[in-house]
Amino acid sequence: MGESLLDKLGWRKYIGQETPSYTGETVLARDIRRYALAIDDLNPIYFDENAAKKGKYGGLTAPLGYVSWAIGVPGGEKSVKELGEDGLATFVGVPEFPNTWELGWVRGGEELEFFKPVYVGDQVTVTGNIVDMSEKDGRSGKMIFVTSLFTYKNQKGETLAKHRVTMIATPRKES
Repeated sequence: MGESLLDKLGWRKYIGQETPSYTGETVLARDIRRYALAIDDLNPIYFDENAAKKGKYGGLTAPLGYVSWAIGVPGGEKSVKELGEDGLATFVGVPEFPNTWELGWVRGGEELEFFKPVYVGDQVTVTGNIVDMSEKDGRSGKMIFVTSLFTYKNQKGETLAKHRVTMIATPRKES
């Protein structure tokens, strides 16, 4: 198997560590409408306040997947000059450890579990935790699997969703 890339990078110490929490801006009806239109979901509870009040949730709510968009990617709003060679400044699930961006990253999978809807006026806070890291030898070299669990809560402290993300890192090839 050879030398462990995880040991070389010194990342094992981050398993179990919580990432800093981040609170997004107040959710606006306009943002929910735009998201619903972008995913082509024309359910009136995302557009029509009267229809939404008569519905199951009693007010304008967002489609389920919106919860992570309510936050955005903390630190993700960067100028073009600040982006990496792959066009990313940061990405949900890619940890901000030393030497993180010296590796190439791909999404290995994700699971979302929803508990409560996001309403207009909510402020959503996300916290993350690195729950696991492992390493494997692949055909093209070593791969590191980093699994994080993100928890989204509203301003009342109610859990809205949990998002488990696995990212795969590989050393960049020398050109």
